[in-house]
Amino acid sequence: MARAGAQGLYTPPHNPFAMIRGFVGSPNRDGRTAAIVREALLGAEEQGAEVELVHLADYDIGACLDCTRATPQGEDAGPADDFPKVAKLLEGSDAVVIGSPVYWADITTCTRALLARKLRMEMGKGPTAGMPALGIVVAGGSGNGLVEAMRPLYLLFEKLRWRPLDCFPVTRFNWDLALATANGAGRDLAAMSDKRRPVEPDELWTFYNNLRYRGHDRIDERRLLAELIVDALPEVGKFAPIAKDLRVKLDRVDTAFSRKHKEKAVPAIDELISRGTEIYEMLHPTKLKSK
Repeated sequence: MARAGAQGLYTPPHNPFAMIRGFVGSPNRDGRTAAIVREALLGAEEQGAEVELVHLADYDIGACLDCTRATPQGEDAGPADDFPKVAKLLEGSDAVVIGSPVYWADITTCTRALLARKLRMEMGKGPTAGMPALGIVVAGGSGNGLVEAMRPLYLLFEKLRWRPLDCFPVTRFNWDLALATANGAGRDLAAMSDKRRPVEPDELWTFYNNLRYRGHDRIDERRLLAELIVDALPEVGKFAPIAKDLRVKLDRVDTAFSRKHKEKAVPAIDELISRGTEIYEMLHPTKLKSK
């Protein structure tokens, strides 16, 4: 089965009353993470699905304790808290959106705790195996970690044997495009929600390995961030000449990448990010600052 690229590629669902839940792993109910998860759910709702937004901050979910005590497979390895309630919401979903802000190039503790404890119970063979899923990580003001934080989230998806859509970058610099992409991804989830589709053994490694951005390293991430910032700059107005110069330098960075010299392009990438961010902030005072 082909993967969707979060662009509304799948046909309408067989189950128009599917339940798709979005889990927000941010303490801020009105931040960017909640907003973009809502947008993904809106796309699913427009396809006829039922949707529900779940704020993990409303629940007490502690870390998995499987390293400190023996727990039979299938049983929860965490403390006595609200995890069973949220686990039931996961199991009762036909598809899920998992959103987390980026803290130090990682997902939040509550996001990790929820999925790690579910993994400890299921080991990739439980009731959520084959779950259609979308992971969204929302970078902060600098944009750093926009790809790096995808790794722990999508690794948990892999070990749970969920069937995720491709991830996509989310920063303040490409916010409008990210919202549109999230809406399309929500439509894709609705179209996939008719049944679980576990990843078969013969496609196990290739499927997850081929997910978008899975092979990016930190230099690739910085180059992507530079591109997002430069693309957000105006082509007309008093900053247009500077923006044009930055685009020329970005082309030179891409040339270095194509020649397998990306390490040498790091100073130029840093300059693009620094100068581009400075211009962006003068033109776009941030209205929705928090993740």
